[in-house]
Amino acid sequence: MIKQQLTSKKYKPFVEEIEKYFSQSDIVLQDDRNTIKEVEFNNKVFVVKSYKVPGTINSFIYTYLKKSKAWRAYEYGLKISKFTPRVIARIEYFQPLLGKSYLICEKFDADFNMQIPLFKQHPDKNILLKQFAQFVLELHNNNIIHHDLSPGNVLIKKDKQGYQFQIIDINRMIFKVSKIKERAQNFSKLWASDEDLTTILKTYAEVANLDDKFIQMGLAYNQRNKDRKNRKLKIKKALGLC
Repeated sequence: MIKQQLTSKKYKPFVEEIEKYFSQSDIVLQDDRNTIKEVEFNNKVFVVKSYKVPGTINSFIYTYLKKSKAWRAYEYGLKISKFTPRVIARIEYFQPLLGKSYLICEKFDADFNMQIPLFKQHPDKNILLKQFAQFVLELHNNNIIHHDLSPGNVLIKKDKQGYQFQIIDINRMIFKVSKIKERAQNFSKLWASDEDLTTILKTYAEVANLDDKFIQMGLAYNQRNKDRKNRKLKIKKALGLC
């Protein structure tokens, strides 16, 4: 059984042959747990994400108890279309449990992602950090919390007004009026230096009329996440897993 959702019938031929289009593309953007490729259809470039086939337990859960990652990413993409590349379709294959699944989006011609201002040299670094803070505040003011707000999941494109930001990998999100604690915690996965993160948090606090406690809270959450990741890495090294 195949389940599909499309934003337009004009993409039906693309969706029906997604496995063929995906296998024929040799432009790989990511090949890790999931595989992401650029795929051309009707002389237009799209980004297609092929999700890793879940194990038996998760496959059962996604079939009967919970929406799959592709399903959530598609629905969330429609809900936050202003802030993410435009979603086109989701496709899921069941045999009878969930196997392969795909998400198709329009390509956002990003110049780079947040890894550049945070970890590389960029002439507009300070501007980017401040504009990123305002972008996250806009997300929060629209009741959006992206639970995987890591540097690689924030795309950036330069335009006439400055820089345009978009978020990707959006299957882990919640939609609610967020508390100050939740807003501060949302910056925890940036892995930024204290100096850069302070610039981001200070800008956020100034625009949102928050006091310095917000900055200290955000720094503490970020350090807590770094400590947790470093502990996991040490354990893996000790066990010879990396």
